[in-house]
Amino acid sequence: MSTFHLINKEIIKEICPQLKQLRLEQGLSLEELSDAVRISIKMLKRIENNKCLCYSQLRRLLDFYGKKVRIVISV
Repeated sequence: MSTFHLINKEIIKEICPQLKQLRLEQGLSLEELSDAVRISIKMLKRIENNKCLCYSQLRRLLDFYGKKVRIVISV
């Protein structure tokens, strides 16, 4: 059984639009990105519309784009 660690909604609202912008800047369709990162088109749409994102998906997308992100969590 897989365990998915979801990312905080505030972080999603910050990161997801940037992920969509990266895709558009590279001229990629959702289908092309889906094939490259092995995330379904349906899930990519949800990610780009700030609906959900888990750490494994974020990692695959950032690795694909060659980007790094630093997330600081304060309690």
